Amino acid sequence: MEKIANTNSELIIHVTRILILLSKFGSQKTIKISLDKIMLLDFYMKYPNVMIEDENLKQNLSFYDYYSYYHWKPNREEYHVFLRLLTAKKLVSRNIIKSEFIYQITSDGTDVIESLNSSYYKKLDNVANYIKKNIARLSDTKIEEDIILKSFSCADN
Repeated sequence: MEKIANTNSELIIHVTRILILLSKFGSQKTIKISLDKIMLLDFYMKYPNVMIEDENLKQNLSFYDYYSYYHWKPNREEYHVFLRLLTAKKLVSRNIIKSEFIYQITSDGTDVIESLNSSYYKKLDNVANYIKKNIARLSDTKIEEDIILKSFSCADN
């Protein structure tokens, strides 16, 4: 039973992180958030201590941060599960734009985000703001290069 509880809490953490990230882009047309873009940007959300050089966003490195390089290529199937859950709950919509699935937060998703006020939410919200301002407009290739460089350099430390 404990294993199920742990799985559920991890699932909630993952979908909350993705929902916070998507909330920063709303129904914005200029940045199209595909599955690949979500996986790349979420790496910054999961490992801000490794990926973001802004001292205001950093906290003490955790054990997991040192091993971020093991996770630089995320599990697509997991992200499909997260996005299917968010879509089923009508917190996120999935649309086809130029032959690609694009994800956007819905008004129900925005309502959920606006109801959050924990310190964990505030930390993730700050990270998501940083990502929107500094990372999201980069090409997927450039973001992936940054992930590889920073996550492997953390492994060397």
